Amino acid sequence: MLNRLKAIKRVYQKRWQKIKETLKKEKMLIHQISNDVTMNDCASIISNWGALPVMAYSEKEAVQIVKDASALVLNIGTLTEMRLDSILAAGKAANQLGVPVLFDPVGAGGAEYRTKAAEKIIKELKISVIKGNEGEIAALTGEDAEVRGITSIGNYNQIEMKAQKLAAELNTTVVVSSKIDIITDGKTSKKIARGSSLLREVVGTGCMLGSTLGVFAAAAANSELSIFEAAETAVYYYALAAEIAELKEQTPAKFKREFMDNIYLMQKNNLISNNY
Repeated sequence: MLNRLKAIKRVYQKRWQKIKETLKKEKMLIHQISNDVTMNDCASIISNWGALPVMAYSEKEAVQIVKDASALVLNIGTLTEMRLDSILAAGKAANQLGVPVLFDPVGAGGAEYRTKAAEKIIKELKISVIKGNEGEIAALTGEDAEVRGITSIGNYNQIEMKAQKLAAELNTTVVVSSKIDIITDGKTSKKIARGSSLLREVVGTGCMLGSTLGVFAAAAANSELSIFEAAETAVYYYALAAEIAELKEQTPAKFKREFMDNIYLMQKNNLISNNY
């Protein structure tokens, strides 16, 4: 068992090294149509991973910026009709240009308007990665979901199977963010049981994971990795940064600062030790 864990760790380390080298060399631009509540944190975490954040909500500008972007992250946390129009326009432009699109269906299942908007987005756009909590992913499969605000509160015993089905139907990679994270492309599924319970105590860590997935998806092609491999690696190192942060800080505000700094240090090569 120990040898197997060491082998898995080596796989992640090799992938991360490739991604890090790509990010350092390419200075990739990540365009995010974001959640107003978490906009600053999402921009900061993109920067901490070594990419360049930009957030443009005007439909015309959003489409223009996609032309220079290496990934597009779409988040419906604070949705309006105008923002939905921008999301669809930017997403279609990204599809035409071959730019990977990450979709975070924040609060899907919690309100009819945003649930229908999420359904429209996955119907009209080719999504590279869909990231959501258990309730949000369940809602995208058509299942009744227990989502209060943006928080999943239900019990989803079949969520892995449903995520696999959704991934296969949309030809995408689905990331289910939970106590044990699930990453699936409909054929292969991986689980990552790392991280910290304090992530759930900090507002916006789900959105920041979406931004992280956008960074890693952008770097995938030039790192000779599939989107699935990049997403799995992103979840692993995101969880690892949280796990290490909890060793030092046990209250939400201090933990958040330590967590964000850990991601910066990972990118600068000053955090990963033989234990990780």
